[in-house]
Amino acid sequence: MMEEIWTFIQTLCKGTVQGVSQYIDNDLKDYMPLFLFAAVAVIARLFVVIYRKLKSK
Repeated sequence: MMEEIWTFIQTLCKGTVQGVSQYIDNDLKDYMPLFLFAAVAVIARLFVVIYRKLKSK
């Protein structure tokens, strides 16, 4: 029973790794502008929060 569960977990992990690799190879370039925009938005938000904390002190 434990060996079947371990085989299932290994197969699931291999499939996940293969799917992520395939996504990176095939589709990542299409979504790169969105990732860049999201990164800039997160960094800008962090700067605003830090600025407000420093300003209130």
